[in-house]
Amino acid sequence: MKKFYRFFFPRNEKANSFKSALFCFSMFLAGSNVISAQVSAYSFAQSTGTYTPISGTLLGAATGNASVTNLNSNVYPLTLPFNFVFNGTSYNALNVSTNGFITFGATPPTTTTTTPISSTTAYDGAISIFGRDLSSIFDISGATGDISWDVTGTAPNREAVVQWKNFRPNSSTSTTAAYAFSFQIRLQETSNTIQMVYGSGAYLAGTTAISGTSQIGLRGSAATDFNTRNNGTTLEFINSTLGTANTSTQAFNTTNSVPGMPAAGLTYLWTPPTCYAPSGLTGGATTNNSAAISWITSLSSPSGYDIYYSTSSTAPTSSTTPNNPNVSGTAASIGPLAPSTAYYVWIRSNCGAGNASIWSVQPIQVITQCQPPAIITTAGATVCPGQPATLSATADTGATITWYDAPTAGSAVGTGPSFTTPALSSTTPYYVAASIGGTSSTGMPNAISTSGYTLDAGLLFDVYSITTINGVNVYPMGTGAGTVEIALQDGNVSPAVTLQTITVNLVGSGAPYVKTYVPLNFTVPPGSNYKLMMLTRSGGVSGLIRESGSSWGAYPFTIPGALSVTAGNLTANTPTTSYYYFYDWQISTKCESARTTVTATVNSACLSTAEVDAKDRMKVYPNPFKDIITITDIEKVKSIHIFDSAGRMIKTIDQPSKEIDLGDLKSGLYILNLAMKDGSTTHVKAIKK
Repeated sequence: MKKFYRFFFPRNEKANSFKSALFCFSMFLAGSNVISAQVSAYSFAQSTGTYTPISGTLLGAATGNASVTNLNSNVYPLTLPFNFVFNGTSYNALNVSTNGFITFGATPPTTTTTTPISSTTAYDGAISIFGRDLSSIFDISGATGDISWDVTGTAPNREAVVQWKNFRPNSSTSTTAAYAFSFQIRLQETSNTIQMVYGSGAYLAGTTAISGTSQIGLRGSAATDFNTRNNGTTLEFINSTLGTANTSTQAFNTTNSVPGMPAAGLTYLWTPPTCYAPSGLTGGATTNNSAAISWITSLSSPSGYDIYYSTSSTAPTSSTTPNNPNVSGTAASIGPLAPSTAYYVWIRSNCGAGNASIWSVQPIQVITQCQPPAIITTAGATVCPGQPATLSATADTGATITWYDAPTAGSAVGTGPSFTTPALSSTTPYYVAASIGGTSSTGMPNAISTSGYTLDAGLLFDVYSITTINGVNVYPMGTGAGTVEIALQDGNVSPAVTLQTITVNLVGSGAPYVKTYVPLNFTVPPGSNYKLMMLTRSGGVSGLIRESGSSWGAYPFTIPGALSVTAGNLTANTPTTSYYYFYDWQISTKCESARTTVTATVNSACLSTAEVDAKDRMKVYPNPFKDIITITDIEKVKSIHIFDSAGRMIKTIDQPSKEIDLGDLKSGLYILNLAMKDGSTTHVKAIKK
């Protein structure tokens, strides 16, 4: 399955339930691309300069080598004398962690945060020069560690420097094995560039090798927005490459030259972009060939925006030609698109003169509506009070015709090309629609065991065409009322991304467990390795019943053209032969047209008794017929519409004569729709030999 991010659509009252469910297919990106700016757009350069120590304001100093005194796991707030713009937002305060990084925003890191770039803590951003579990030294070979800061230069070109002095590259309390080095983060006023400068390192005691990895780079307001450096143990630290994930790290070793340690004066320079991408890319209403999107204006106030969309999740590059270039405003309609198809959408700012931002960090996904069959013709009827009326309709070949008692929602009251109403006392509208597909059960087993399970687990499945999981059955266990959170997830990434979720009220019990239907209404586009999971449970529900081993059956469970359940699944995307929790799925692939009104008219000034008798005397014979069919009282008939047994109108005869030649018809059942001159309609079934 391709990775995607989803959003909610408003309901179109003329759409059927399946198309409406498409509108509600949410996002895997939890609704929209909400990154306010992109640290991934910062450019990177490396050089060899000079490490210049500072002697500024002390934030903290080691007072011993024990873990409580050696600057292990501390965070210090710091106020700057000037505003520094990071990732498009201006700050005059930050937090300094002894674990080799600083953060911005009102939410500080925890004192034990050691992976600042991949951390999901809600700080606004991070700059990490050597992010890992660190500590300092105290009075080893006359050296003691501290963290300090200072401001150099004059406005508007000042520089704030945060310095980690005499820090170990690990967390240790040893006084007989100690390697120490120093490093600085330098923030430039006005240019808002970031420098990371490393000092030299040396053993102050012993020669025991120290190795590991550290996170180095930038993080935005979310862990999905990152700009990292990477080198493995076979590549020198000084020859790092661009990281590919927020978990990318730089490997180091204090004794081996490869990967080695940062060289004295090694300088990393991060420069912010001059053109930022817009934020808040969100999808809106779709048709079967278009989709509406909107976004929040860029911080750069560009001349316009470039839009790119594709059925592939492969991200565009700087040289990719936009589908919709230089769009003004903050909304657009994309298309023409194919029906029942998932599209990935990216956007970037166009700042003119060839200066464009990066494309949005993650795409959103839009799914076009299905292309339903059409109702071709309809025919109402006029009847006397207290009489039923027979209505008719034709549709595209292969479609199912359904009659309803309301223009939206309501109940189905009949199927087929004709529908006879109950006896009517007043004029009544009915509604007819054409559809393909339908609703079915997967035929998955019911629970046969009493084996309960309480962990995050579920089922893996693939989807072949847009499918709505209307609901599933579960067997709650426990002591009474509680809740269970059920989620649809993308299992192609680790950790899995939750696409849609619902929390339902259930009642747990002991054996025999009660089979309980849970409505989900999850609409899923084609893809592989989806997960349907129980994430949490609370209250009197302690878990759900599973089937372990293979005594219950075997995978896969396949519904041709819709989906296939391929395996059980545990927390870490691990397939298993056990069957977890969700039984007898109810799914829908129905695609239905908008409903057309067909009116049954009640004529209060009804026919006279003589006229009624005359109509009753009307005869159609012979029946069955060979070629010629005769209709008595033909002078009362205005026209005849002839339908085949599938509801298709195949012939129209205006001002018919008493004897009608139908020799050109094939053998079979036909419906003759007689439109009377008084406005009423009569239907006659006739069989051709």
